[in-house]
Amino acid sequence: MEVGLIIILFLSNALALDCLYNHRIKTTGALIILNLCLTVALAYQFKQMEKIFYLLLGCAGLVALFFGVKLYLKKKKEAPIIIDAADRIIEEKEDK
Repeated sequence: MEVGLIIILFLSNALALDCLYNHRIKTTGALIILNLCLTVALAYQFKQMEKIFYLLLGCAGLVALFFGVKLYLKKKKEAPIIIDAADRIIEEKEDK
């Protein structure tokens, strides 16, 4: 069982790299998700599930922190832009 999982994992990684090289991003993403599932299944077979769980939990926390900081910085950069319409009308009349 473990050998079959390792072979499928290797083939899935090879296909993901090929799809990435050929610019098929959605297929690459699906194969990467399959690779994660196969890694978890393989770890379960080798009784390493607890270590993998903590690793994936830590990675999920880092991703959430990254997107939180990115969202915070995006909102911080946004400043209210006030456009005075009266100035624009006056400038247009002066041009004519």
